[in-house]
Amino acid sequence: MGNGNKAEMLIAICAVITSVVALFIGWDQARQMRSQQRADVWPILQVTHQTEVNSEIVRYAVEIRNAGVGPALIDSSYIYIPGRDESASFDELVTYSVPETFDAPLLTTASIEGRVIRQGDFLVPISATWPMTEETAEGLQTRVTQFVSGELEPAVVFSCFCSILEDCWISSTLQHQPRPAAVKSCSTLERDAKDLLAEYGS
Repeated sequence: MGNGNKAEMLIAICAVITSVVALFIGWDQARQMRSQQRADVWPILQVTHQTEVNSEIVRYAVEIRNAGVGPALIDSSYIYIPGRDESASFDELVTYSVPETFDAPLLTTASIEGRVIRQGDFLVPISATWPMTEETAEGLQTRVTQFVSGELEPAVVFSCFCSILEDCWISSTLQHQPRPAAVKSCSTLERDAKDLLAEYGS
């Protein structure tokens, strides 16, 4: 092989290497841009049990707050009550979460499936209130203590939500779940919720 052919071969190899490097750099930049886009619209739902006792009312509620940096589309929810296999309703959640001696509460409800929560906003799917009496105040406090101490197993609310880029997660009221769990979609919420119960439940 002559010197001219060697030079041409070397130039061709260098061109191939340059093309591969340029392709990798382009791929890496695109990957970083996608990651940045996801970070810029990453919602984080915090699902919490709320209790309140003041001079007029005793209150139990569930709050779903978006503490992330992008809007959250709530797809579905699953409510686990100990001893039940199927998802419960929010009304049944209230009944389980307060003493049996409580009278029927004043209920305020809101549909959450399909709702969008903007950054910093929140929804209250259910709020139950009773007139303030010594019995209701002590009863609610006793119930909370039983759940916290482990004397009673608490009910758990799971909420599956997605970002505008269709990345999805599950948040819950599980005390030991450190962060929303990433899932491929919300179509398997019940199965995924039971997996989270097995992993993070008390």
